[in-house]
Amino acid sequence: MKSVQKVASLVLMAVLLVIAGCSTDHAPPKQALQDAMKNMGELDSYSAQMSLGIDNLEWPARSGADQNGIDMTTVITGMLKGAKLNIKMVYAKEAKRTDMELNLQLSGTTITIPMIVSGEKLYMKLPALPMFQLPASAADKFVELDLKTLAEQQGAAAATLDAAAQRQFAQELGAVVLKHFDENTYFKNVKAKDAGIPDEVKADQVVRFTMDESNYKQSVEIIVNEMIPDLLNVIASNEAYLELIKKSKEDVEKMKTDWDSVKAAKIDYLNQNVKVNELSMTGAINKDKLLTYQAGKVDVELTDKASGSVSKVAVRFDMTYNDLNGNPKFLYEVPTDAVKFEDLMKQMQLPLGL
Repeated sequence: MKSVQKVASLVLMAVLLVIAGCSTDHAPPKQALQDAMKNMGELDSYSAQMSLGIDNLEWPARSGADQNGIDMTTVITGMLKGAKLNIKMVYAKEAKRTDMELNLQLSGTTITIPMIVSGEKLYMKLPALPMFQLPASAADKFVELDLKTLAEQQGAAAATLDAAAQRQFAQELGAVVLKHFDENTYFKNVKAKDAGIPDEVKADQVVRFTMDESNYKQSVEIIVNEMIPDLLNVIASNEAYLELIKKSKEDVEKMKTDWDSVKAAKIDYLNQNVKVNELSMTGAINKDKLLTYQAGKVDVELTDKASGSVSKVAVRFDMTYNDLNGNPKFLYEVPTDAVKFEDLMKQMQLPLGL
């Protein structure tokens, strides 16, 4: 009898240890994702690789063809279906610098665009494509744009150039979006292997957010009645955010009033015309409560009840983060022989405004 009790005690102890191991210091999935996103907004530096692909794109042809009998909607959707964008990025807050390399795979052609944002300067190397008709002086050279001057020409506020303000804006709006969705309905912990997390990614916890047909109608109510009004309240209460979107507080207050008057119509439209097959985001979180990997999918359909036509869009993305608060190496040297944007426009006999 004693031996049976001893075995039972050992089994109970083992079970308790397993339970303890499974519930270490992991936060609930919703809170874990919210905390990780907030912490990412406070990073001083990182490097990242992002991939975005268009799996499906169906858009109804227009009733009348363009010149030469060609429907450009069909041409463009045909080109974009299967397109893929790969981005390498390095960010350093203290240096006020972001380097990017964009690689666009489109209809069997790869277009590479190197970019550097340093302070108030943007350097961009345009690809030598016939459509650009670049002069010889700009061949294989960076073009330099003064972002402050460009913003002034376009009537933009200085805040639009403030990377820190933009990151805070995106971070707070992201937090507002997530907070309105119920944890049990939309969030769950998943195993790294089941989530398709790459082997090299360090993941202490993996969280998935999912919206689909099963919870779509509930989601519409949340978005229209809670999330949008809350987003507008956040924007209206922060002068920096108002500068970013070039709106006054009165403008946003009017938007709130206008939105209240059309809530019922918006809910009806979204329920009747939009179908969400999947809208999901998966985040891998390391022991420091930072995101090391994100992946998402958007698969939606829009029906025009009047014509019966259906538009479909399916897009996926993934992003891997490295060198979190480390010393990532920039992708390029800041050029000393860059061609001024103004000079390039004069050579190409084009107006300066973009």
